[in-house]
Amino acid sequence: MKKIIQYLLAAILLIAAFSLLSTTPLASAITQYSSASVQGEKLKKATEHFNSLIAAGDLNLINANYDSFTLQLKQTEALIGQVPGRLNRSNLSAQYVRPAKIAKERTIYEVSQYRLMNMIDNRFMQASLENAGPDLAKLSRLEERSRAIKAAGNYQLLSVKTTQTLIEKRIQLENDYSKLKKTFNANEPAFLFPKLTELKTNWAVLSEGEKKEFIRKDPWTLAGNTKYLGYLPKHLGFLYHLTGEQDYKKMVQDMLPLYERYYFKKGRFQSPEYQNTGWWYRDQFARDGRGLLEAYQYTQLPEVLRFVDSQAEKWIQQVPRGRNLGFTVFPYGISDKGETGPLEINPNQNLQVASLFSELYWEPKSRFYQSPLAKDIVMNEVGAVLALQKKNGSLPLTQNLPLVEDTNYGGYSGNMLYQLAQVWGNEKWMKADVEIGKWLYNEYTMEHPWNTPADAPNYAIDRIGSFNLISRVQPFYAAGIPDEKVQAWIQFSETRFPNEKLYLMERWYISQSVPRDYLDKNITRKNQLPPKLYTEAADRTVSARMIAEEITDVKITVVDTDDSSVPFSYSEIEDLKKEIPLKSGKYKVNFDVHEANGSITQASKELVLTADHSVQLEVKLFDRNHRFYEKLEH
Repeated sequence: MKKIIQYLLAAILLIAAFSLLSTTPLASAITQYSSASVQGEKLKKATEHFNSLIAAGDLNLINANYDSFTLQLKQTEALIGQVPGRLNRSNLSAQYVRPAKIAKERTIYEVSQYRLMNMIDNRFMQASLENAGPDLAKLSRLEERSRAIKAAGNYQLLSVKTTQTLIEKRIQLENDYSKLKKTFNANEPAFLFPKLTELKTNWAVLSEGEKKEFIRKDPWTLAGNTKYLGYLPKHLGFLYHLTGEQDYKKMVQDMLPLYERYYFKKGRFQSPEYQNTGWWYRDQFARDGRGLLEAYQYTQLPEVLRFVDSQAEKWIQQVPRGRNLGFTVFPYGISDKGETGPLEINPNQNLQVASLFSELYWEPKSRFYQSPLAKDIVMNEVGAVLALQKKNGSLPLTQNLPLVEDTNYGGYSGNMLYQLAQVWGNEKWMKADVEIGKWLYNEYTMEHPWNTPADAPNYAIDRIGSFNLISRVQPFYAAGIPDEKVQAWIQFSETRFPNEKLYLMERWYISQSVPRDYLDKNITRKNQLPPKLYTEAADRTVSARMIAEEITDVKITVVDTDDSSVPFSYSEIEDLKKEIPLKSGKYKVNFDVHEANGSITQASKELVLTADHSVQLEVKLFDRNHRFYEKLEH
């Protein structure tokens, strides 16, 4: 028992001695040195691993391991900093920290560049250019600093693979930046139709099945399907006109056999949505035909015009016209069973029909060129619509809803009437379009842009969208609404529907006389179409309509074809209405019109006078300096 007690006392004393020893400075120094060494060995392994990544040159892996590696370095430096004795700290730093710092210094600027590039890339993916300039400048500074540090520290260069990754990513960012700047530039096709420019890039490698599906997509965004198949070729034709890129033209060309193979029903060109209704409606027929005809006007592809002519002929053959309000008009449509719809007048639909046949009437290569039937269709369809126009300038939604003003498609109707009025030079139609512009501007303001249920009985249905606001701009232009008021309206349309693009570069481009910079001051492109010249001669009357964005020169001469004398000439850039006395004989009336874009259009009409007569010469100009309201004021 005595011995056991002695052993216990000895053990207690020994434990006490060791406990006392552990609190001495020497013990603490040994512990700190040991902890730093342990952490140093961890850092050594991390440095070896990180150096292996540097040698492999995979910048993505270098970046992924950089933070954990530098954290190890920071922790090691902190622990070494606690070790007593400068020599001890120096030795530990030389053994563990210095190799790690070299690895860090070799990559710090490359990792910074890589991360900044990824951040810029993410912003570009969100179509954000707000910080692009400063970000790219910062990237350039990092590149310069990297080169300077490498030279000053005599560091071993990184692998070619790492350098190449940075170069390629920088090139990609520059290209993306360039593309994005274009998409934010109102003058660039990529800004107008980014999805269509992308489709053009991929079109050649798409299968027929994929192309078949694309041509029924929304023609602006390619998101979802459309009821109207004629808009997509129209947009592609416009892009071809702007850029001259043959790929756009080829896409239009490729679509025609796909239309015939997949989107015909009983020989009628229709989207599946309309095929499923069992009816061939005048609105769908005319919209699709007008869109394709515009594609022809941009591309001059003869097969497109043949396609439109063929559908127009089929429509005339299958859909009988009837009398309504004293006018002969087409009904709503014809069913697959041969039933005809009602003859009710719906202003935007009847004007759409008139617009299609008007363009065909004036197209020299169309089967309907100068066709009396085509002209009769135009005059009757327009006449029927204007028979519904009220004293305040308004158009009803339909003939059977006379109390419901068409604030949904009133502007759209005004757009089509604008083109019809200038092409035919019809002052009654011009006056009607001016009245539409005044009605929409004065009675449906920004505070109350549409009729609503509260306006009953002046209400039937909502069609609320940016198009129904922006479509009013052309009638505003015709009516002479002050430019600053129209600009405010365009801004209102943008802010009211921030997620809907207004497509101002293309809007009414084919009409020519509405300047691009009137719609958007950022658009500096001029309309590149040659001036339009529509001439007629009948009953000792010769008339011409000259249409352009900006007419810079006009020359009209009446030439006696027997002796080449010129009994009359005119060179003013103003409208002309004049009686010209002429002796019997043969004459040629020559017209020359020059556009600001440098293009010239010429035409002539022949006259045969069997006796001395006066000939009425009437010329109307339509451009930025010759608007509807100005003509009506004179």
